[in-house]
This record gives sequence, structure tokens and C-alpha cells, in this order.
Amino acid sequence: MICITYHCPDRPGIVAELSGFLASHQCNILALEQHVEEDRFFIRIEWEENGAWPTAEAFSADFVKLPVSEGGVLDIHFFNRPQTLGLFVSREPHALLEVLNKIELGELVDAQVSFILGNVDHSKIAERLDIPFYFIPTKDNPDYEAQQLEVVTRYKPDFIGLARYMKILSADFIDGVGCPIINIHHSFLPSFVGAKPYEMAYERGVKLMGATSHFVIPELDQGPIIEQDVSRIRSGYSVDKLKQIGRDTEKKVFAQALKKVFEHKAVVYSGRTVIFE
Repeated sequence: MICITYHCPDRPGIVAELSGFLASHQCNILALEQHVEEDRFFIRIEWEENGAWPTAEAFSADFVKLPVSEGGVLDIHFFNRPQTLGLFVSREPHALLEVLNKIELGELVDAQVSFILGNVDHSKIAERLDIPFYFIPTKDNPDYEAQQLEVVTRYKPDFIGLARYMKILSADFIDGVGCPIINIHHSFLPSFVGAKPYEMAYERGVKLMGATSHFVIPELDQGPIIEQDVSRIRSGYSVDKLKQIGRDTEKKVFAQALKKVFEHKAVVYSGRTVIFE
């Protein structure tokens, strides 16, 4: 299967031009979704691979000849090999385990974990699935990001997932990894910061709590949002119950966000994401 995402200034006839272009190469379209935001046209198309274009470069060379290509941004992906993921984790492994389970069950299409890297030792989890694990402590280790970058450079993953990795990434690290980074964190309504957010939320009697997954940028937790969800909190819930609900919401949202990314359904434009279903 092949898919493209494309966006350009909106005008009449874009869908007809793109679908006609694929039809002229005997491509069988499997899915097509499009919409317009602020006079910008966005589309995602999947079709069966038929050998019309052996590489993404070959497709792009034909695509740029089309009138519709003017002023647009194209991304093309061939689903002909597993996409690789490096996972970073700290003390709590719930998001890590959820992703590994989804991959093992075949619910994250064509995803393959290249390595797991932690500042807490979760090697037993990695060993069960024969995944390389790298323990790189961050406390009293001023060179930990350089050591992490060595691992990333060795494997060159397509994506990095921060599965509740609890260290702020430097701008140099973000620039150096060479691939998108996806994060997950809790998002209380209202927001509570500090070492004990669940205890503070309990004291304030929160009624909703949730989680947000987003692409990582140098500005802390300000990256384009991929997925969010909330859970209802009822009176009588303990702090431990809030933590359990928080973990369940976080791991679900993280896995859903990675699924969108691996299926190339998350397009970043003008500082935010456009998400295809």
C-alpha cells in the first residue's frame, strides 16, 4: 500500500485532478479523506501498490508536473517495510507496555521497536521481547544526552516515543535525533504542576482528568497536539484511584497517537496538526 498526504491553497478541482492522476496510472484507491481549513486544502489518499512508481522519488518526479502541485506540500509513504520506533521510558512503564502490547497484537501496523532506552532499568521488559535495552542514568551524569544520541544514531529510528520519560529534552537533542518525537503527559483540568499533581488534583476535587500526546518541540509541552482524551472523576475516588485512571488514560492516548503517526494521518501545518481519520 502507498499513501500520500498533501496540502495546498484551496481551489476547485483538486480532488478530480489527483484522483484522475492516479486513475491514469491504474491505481486502485482504497481510502480518501479531505477537508479545508482556513482556505488550505488537505487530503490523504491510500492506494494499492501496482508498480507504477518504484520509489517515492519516482512518484514525486511525476507529481511535480501536475498543476495542482504548485504551492503545495507533499508527503508520500510506501508501506513496504516496518517503520521503526525508539522508546524512552522512566520509572512508570505503563505507556511502554501498552505500545509493546499493541505492536505484538498487530494493532500498530508495520511498527517495530528498534530499542528501549531508560533512566530506570526496565531491561526485563525488553528481554521478554528480544528488544535491545539501554540503561543511561540521568542523575549525576552530565553526558547522558550525548550517550542517548549515540544510541539513536546507531539505530536511526523513524520515530521516537517518550513513554512517560520524565526528563526535559534539550533543543540540541531534539535537533540532533533526526526524526519526529512523540510525547505523552497528563493534563488536568485545572492544571497542577510539581511533584504531586494527583494529590493536588484530589485536594481540589477535580471532576475531569486527561492526557495529551503531541510532537515535541524545544518549547516545553507546546508541540502540535496529536491526540487527547479525558476520564470522568467521581466523588469518593482516592488518590490511588486517580493515579490508576491517569495511567489508563495516558497509555491509551499515547498508543492512539502513535497509531496516527505510523499510519501517516497526522500532518503538521502552521504550528498545529491536521488529523485524518
